[in-house]
Amino acid sequence: MGRKPRIQYYGAIYHIIQGNNDEDNRIPIFKNDKDKEQLLRIISETKEIYDFRMFAYVIMDEHYHLLIQTLNIPISKIMHQINSRYAKYYNQTTGNTGSVFKKRYKSVLVQDESYLLNLIKYIHYNPVADNICSTVVEYKWSSDVFYRVNMDNIVDIDMLLDGISSNRIEAIRGYEKFMAEESLEYHILKKKYEEEYIIGKSNLKQSIEESILSLEEILNSVCPTPVEFNLIKGGSRKRYLSKYKREYIDLSRKEGYSYDAIGSYIGITATAARNLESKGD
Repeated sequence: MGRKPRIQYYGAIYHIIQGNNDEDNRIPIFKNDKDKEQLLRIISETKEIYDFRMFAYVIMDEHYHLLIQTLNIPISKIMHQINSRYAKYYNQTTGNTGSVFKKRYKSVLVQDESYLLNLIKYIHYNPVADNICSTVVEYKWSSDVFYRVNMDNIVDIDMLLDGISSNRIEAIRGYEKFMAEESLEYHILKKKYEEEYIIGKSNLKQSIEESILSLEEILNSVCPTPVEFNLIKGGSRKRYLSKYKREYIDLSRKEGYSYDAIGSYIGITATAARNLESKGD
């Protein structure tokens, strides 16, 4: 079964997990403080350009987590900007010539704000679970400190703290108390927060998944007759079909499908699909 397309819409909240290109060997891609600072700088600059909200982050040596709410720019474009810029920096500073982020990032759709507090704690708890430190507050490379000192900068703290209390001092105390509680079943939550498709109720998952158009439905919607549909599906290179292929690729991307999946369905490579989309009539 092929991987599911990303769900993308205005205001969507995602738990993002991006690792290196070799999960088995756990090769560090953030080798020192300078590397972690560079990733934060890139995220901050991307946030200025693409106007998204970030509720939490943690940067480990081999991977990072982000909790992002998209507005006008889809998550795919945001993550491409962040990862491509960091990969360029990494290759220039290390002399690496291979891919830094060979595997695509994981994105788990978060149903609504009611899940934010537990998810933020889960993200901040990552270094504790990896036995790097004994408490959340000890780790330097997470967004935990922004909530404790009431700093709204790269991290958008208001939504979470306002949800705890309208009084900011009480809200921070409530946050600190919740982070200190040893009730987080990290390894149980790992499956829910990293491996599920959607963090939410089962009926929401079903309604969202049913709303995603299949590649067949998309291709059928752009073809004027079954003749064009069958020709494109069969790999025909007739020139007049190009405009229908471009429409198919454009709509499929908006539905969250990868170029690999889009191209495979009509018998072309991911590169060919990308190139075809970029060409005018």
